[in-house]
Parts: sequence; C-alpha cells; structure tokens
Amino acid sequence: MSKIPDNTDLLQQLMDNIEDNIFFKDRDGKFIMINKANAKWFGVEDPREVVGKDDFDFFDAKHAQQQIEEERWIMKTGKPVLGEAQASSHGGHVGWGSVTKIPLRDNDGRIIGTMGIGRDISELMNKELELKKAHAQIVEDLRLAAKLQQTFLPQSYPSFLNADNRPLIQFHHYYEADVDLGGDFCSIYRLSNTKAGLLICDVMGHGVRAALVTGIIHAFAEELVQQADSPGNFLTALNQRLVPVLQTEEEYLFATAAYCSIDLESGELALALAGHTLPFLIQPQVGQVSQLTMAEEILGPALAIVADNSYESTRVQLNPGDEVLMYTDGICEALNTSRDEFGVENLQETIQDYNKLPLKELIPRIIKVVQDFAGSKKLGDDICLLGFTLNALRAAESE
Repeated sequence: MSKIPDNTDLLQQLMDNIEDNIFFKDRDGKFIMINKANAKWFGVEDPREVVGKDDFDFFDAKHAQQQIEEERWIMKTGKPVLGEAQASSHGGHVGWGSVTKIPLRDNDGRIIGTMGIGRDISELMNKELELKKAHAQIVEDLRLAAKLQQTFLPQSYPSFLNADNRPLIQFHHYYEADVDLGGDFCSIYRLSNTKAGLLICDVMGHGVRAALVTGIIHAFAEELVQQADSPGNFLTALNQRLVPVLQTEEEYLFATAAYCSIDLESGELALALAGHTLPFLIQPQVGQVSQLTMAEEILGPALAIVADNSYESTRVQLNPGDEVLMYTDGICEALNTSRDEFGVENLQETIQDYNKLPLKELIPRIIKVVQDFAGSKKLGDDICLLGFTLNALRAAESE
C-alpha cells in the first residue's frame, strides 16, 4: 500500500507544479518561501535563493514600498486583498500581475506574516491597453468624419437679389444626426441667376456606412445638377450613378430623395421624388398648409433600387409669400413613451399652428414640438429639414 505524502510534501508538489506565483512572507516582508513559478518571475533558478530577501531586492522602490504598506495593512486588519491588478518592473521587465494576499497565521491564529498568489496578466493588460488606444483612435476618426460630413451641408446660401439688393428668396435648413455620423443630407444649388435647386436625401441606415453614401451622393449631385434640365432628369441621372455603387453582391443600400427647382422669374416650382416624403406648401398670407401633391404614377422609387427608372417632374405655381418645407422621415417617425409615432398629420397640424412664424423660427419650433412629444432631445433617427420663403418674383419686381 502506497504511503500518502504528508501535508508539507503535498504543498511542495502543488507549489512546484502550479503556474501561478505563490509566496509567503514574515512580518518584516521577507520571503519565507516561494514556488518555482515565482522564482522564474524573479529571474532566479532556485526558489531558495529568494528566502530572506524582500521586494526591494526585485522591484523598483516605489512598487516595493507599496507592497510593504499593503501587507502592513493586511496584518493590522486581518483582511485580505483579492485579485488586485498591479503593474511592476523587475529585471528590466515591466509587467502586470493579478495578486491575492491574505494574512499568514500560526497554529494559535496569530498573524505572523502574509501569503499570496499572483498571476501574470501582462498579455491581457497589454491587449486591453491596445484596445483602449484603438478605441480612442476610432473615436477621433469618427469625430473628424462627422466634422467632414458637416461640410456636405449648406455652409452658406446662394443669394438672389432684386434691384434694391433685397433677397428674392430666403433659404433655411436644420440637420442633426442621431449618432455622430448620419445618413441625412441636404444641399442648395445656384442653377442660374434666376433659378435655385434644393436637394434632400435620406440614406438607409445610420453611422459610418450611411455617412459614406451621403458623401457619394454629394459628389455625384455636384456634378449632375448643372447638367439636368428638370428635377426628374436629375434624379434619373443620379440613380444611374448610384445603382452600380450601392447594389453589390455584398451590400444593398438605397436612399430616398426629393429635388426641386424654383424659378424666381415665373414662380414655377418643379419637383421630383424618389421614394421620399411629400414637401409642405405653407401659405401664411391665407393661413393654409398642405402637402404638395403628385400623381401616383410619377412617384418614383428610392434611388438605387430600379436601375433604369425614369423619374418625372411635377410643377406647381408659387406666389410671393409662399414657403416650401422638405423633410426626412425622422421627424414623423419619432416615438413617444407609448410607442406612438408623431406622424405626418401631427407635423401638418404643428406647421398650421405656427404658420405665421417666419420659416427661420418655424423650423426650430417644429423640432421643439417633436422633442416634447418624444420626451427627449434625441429622436432615434437623423433629422433634416430644408426649405425656402419666396419673397418676390424678379419679373414682378422689374415691372
């Protein structure tokens, strides 16, 4: 019958084979015993070489003093220190260890020192530090990308003046991304000395991917807008450019869009839609608010869905004092605490309630009403509004 080793032998076998660092110290912080793993950590061959030495023999003075003070606290209070992550430098090596220390007691229960077990977590901590650096870089990249995306929005508005240098038309827009980068986009173009174009888009999704698409649309639109002779032709050309970019085997993206042109001599508004919400016509002089209407057969699909779709335009006659407001669906899809949508009807009623306000004041009032409805300044989607007030017609002014 084989002989069972005594407790000392069992402890020695455990200490010699465990990969964690095990140590025992007296009340003065001198090592009584360590295992092979701990000796290897200290850079010595034989664990017995460490007996009688202390942390000052292996670590920098600051770290060693911290260990002395910590172990004095353990011996004074009788409380352990569990799983503490510690950085240390020894033998020219900087590393991290997860250390648990407890009081060392004699047979009568008196505290005669400390003992502990430590694990090398340097690789884990280095990876964590790398992840933190990578995260910080991503945050900075997103901040710069969001700043760049802001340049896609109108930085200034084209000026159309009458003979007395008064504006024939006044433009306004509002934009807020739900996250740092958004998928909504708007732009205003000077098509000629008497004509302006307004484009608003809502790209599928949010974040980096949607923001990249807004950049693509911005670039294509800048090129195509001066070539098109109508809003329908403009959206047709834009769609042809976007289909091969957004429809791939790996991705399927699309964007809704509304584009209109306003002739400041005749007052004619031409409008084409690609799966987008109908703009509002606001007539403060008669107190009326209505959605611009289009025949169902000329309501086109969102951009990048149908490769060869031909978009058509509808035309509306505007009068001085009329206003047009375009918007993305983030306004109407805002939810309250009961999960009810704000909706188009509420939007129209809000515009009706405040239709006497100048468009510059009406837009922020709309935002405030929707935020109050949702109970939050964040509405859960990107928000974009774009519109104009037609002050006068050049032809009428010249007469």
